Amino acid sequence: MAFRSQPSHLPLDSDSSTRFLPSIVALMVALLTFSIVGLAALHDSVGKWSGQIEGSLSIQVPPTGMADRDPEEREEALQATVDDIIEQLADMPGISRIEELSPETMSALLEPWLGPDEVVSELPIPRIIEITPETGFNFDALERRLGEIAPEAVLDDHRIWIERIADVAFSVELALITLIIVLFGATMLSVVFATRSGLSIHRTIIELLHLIGAQDSYIAGQFARHNLRLAFFGALIGLLIALPVSGVIAWLGMRAGWPIPTLVFSPLFIAIIIAIPFVVAGVAQMTAKRTVLRVLRRML
Repeated sequence: MAFRSQPSHLPLDSDSSTRFLPSIVALMVALLTFSIVGLAALHDSVGKWSGQIEGSLSIQVPPTGMADRDPEEREEALQATVDDIIEQLADMPGISRIEELSPETMSALLEPWLGPDEVVSELPIPRIIEITPETGFNFDALERRLGEIAPEAVLDDHRIWIERIADVAFSVELALITLIIVLFGATMLSVVFATRSGLSIHRTIIELLHLIGAQDSYIAGQFARHNLRLAFFGALIGLLIALPVSGVIAWLGMRAGWPIPTLVFSPLFIAIIIAIPFVVAGVAQMTAKRTVLRVLRRML
């Protein structure tokens, strides 16, 4: 077994340089795990948000030219316009649902900013019609038809916002991916530095081993197994630190009303998180072995 301690002619466990390797790897893996969790949460949340926006449209029917009317006449005129729009658009292809947002819902949405319902009812608030599109929906045809029915009505086009959300999400995701690559690279550089330091400390013993017939592959294997154990131990600590902290952040988000992304519960994501210590340890083993072989060719 690779993790089982094997007899070694090199006192690598007593190196002061390698004592810091688990701590460095633990820190890097914790940051790496945070970045992966954040990337998954961002990708999942933005996907849901974009899907919700793409799955609905809205029409605003403002009380244009009705500000001088009394509230009752204004509401009757607005209601007639809304009913006419719904009646004529309901049969258009690509529309699965069209209905008006109820005045009670509008009042509830506006109450935190405009006050109680009595105040809202006195204001010329536009009516909102919600549309759920389906296959075959044509935005331009709907916009032309709405212009013929009620020129003052405004069809909200969410595509611009979707593009902006997608651009911002792509930039943040790209930054997180870059951070993951940098953290992984920094972890491997730490392994390289620790290995080179160990080679310098044990140079005399390595030369003696060569004199008695030890091959470069044997010495490289000693360092590779040693760094494998240290990297795995450090990565495991980093993962055990990152997961509870991520859980606390998720709990705080739930208390604030943020939903937990479903992607973090997928088997693929769980497998990736579990595989982090093994991947880091395996790459550290290969990095240490290649570093030793390269340095030994120059030393001896």
